Amino acid sequence: MEIRNKFSGFEKVAIKLQQNKYLNAISSGLASLMPIIIVGSLFVVVDTLNIEAYQSFLESIGLKNFLNYINMVTNGMLSIYAAFSIAYNLARQYKIDGFMGGLMAIMAFMLVQPFSFMQDGQTLGLSVNLFGAEGIFTAIVLAILVIEVMRFCIDKGIYVRMPKEVPEMVERSFKALTSTAIVIIFVLIIKIVLAKTPFETVPGLITAIIQAPLKSLGGSWISLVIIMAIVNLLWFLGIHGHLVALSVLTPTYIAMDLENLAAYQAGSELPNIIGNSFIYVYGSGACVLFGLVFWLWKCKSERYKTLSKLASVPMLFGIGEPLAFGVPYTLNFTLFFPVVFSASINVILAYVATIIGILPRLNGVAIQGGMPVVFTGMIAGGVRVALFQIFLCFINILIFAPFVKKLDKINLAEAELEK
Repeated sequence: MEIRNKFSGFEKVAIKLQQNKYLNAISSGLASLMPIIIVGSLFVVVDTLNIEAYQSFLESIGLKNFLNYINMVTNGMLSIYAAFSIAYNLARQYKIDGFMGGLMAIMAFMLVQPFSFMQDGQTLGLSVNLFGAEGIFTAIVLAILVIEVMRFCIDKGIYVRMPKEVPEMVERSFKALTSTAIVIIFVLIIKIVLAKTPFETVPGLITAIIQAPLKSLGGSWISLVIIMAIVNLLWFLGIHGHLVALSVLTPTYIAMDLENLAAYQAGSELPNIIGNSFIYVYGSGACVLFGLVFWLWKCKSERYKTLSKLASVPMLFGIGEPLAFGVPYTLNFTLFFPVVFSASINVILAYVATIIGILPRLNGVAIQGGMPVVFTGMIAGGVRVALFQIFLCFINILIFAPFVKKLDKINLAEAELEK
């Protein structure tokens, strides 16, 4: 009873985090960018495929330079898209104009950037590098700030009212006038003040006080092991663990992936071992659930045999809900250890294998749930990574073996009592 009470308290905290508007907006906003991230990442692979004849062919037909532009306008400008998407999702939660909020967030994001004169001494310009992984946290902070200003103006009635006969788009534009002016003035004042400090710019300040510490935390294998245990503890409690536990660090992990992707495209040494792809390649989907399905296939219980057939294909594509609520492993203390700790064991093994050179660092290609095991390994790191995923599946079989066998015995005993 005492253990259950402790879980109940933890569960309440997790539910509150899951319902947090800011975390939801960040998580939903970044999730909305997955098509851009994935397509951009895949074109980097197309561009950099290490086959001499293939690269010569791209050069000969003049396609090589054009392929570079795809990553530039997708992952290379991700922060601009993030500013709009996060602001839009937060505005929708407040039931205010998400489109205008998104536009204002882009405006604020562009305003804080450090403009500089080009070589001619007359033309102002911006470095494209500012809009990629480096600007993610700036986009997050400004998106939230903009929507809060917008919400304040609407709640307090500080906006221009138009007659009912005015078209909706015109009314929306005028309604946003006040909040747009306040955002511009506020952000400009911050920009002027910071220009006289060692931080110099808003991105410089955010990097120093938010991005750098989070990257240091997120880049630690120990913290990742703990986070993965918390993620799966939440799934055990029936709460979306990835949404709750990874919401804060997902921007950091995505930024680390994008750093690797840029280095991979440039042919440079990859800077990071851990990242969002690392989690999904080694610590999610089939690599942590294969053993459960394997032993369900071998159970004497007809219920589990039927479930294993239904859950096998979704599991291979990283979808675990049929198992979470079908076995269920949610709040099933017989399966507590493998459900909560198998992902942590996987990331430890993968991290050590990478450190000693058995595995390559992942190239930063975006990997998400819904992608099949082995395929994710191939595109993220090649044959060695794909083979290591298969190895983790076999390790998972060993981890789940005694627990599923015990579960089957319990189920059969209960079935006998019901006869």
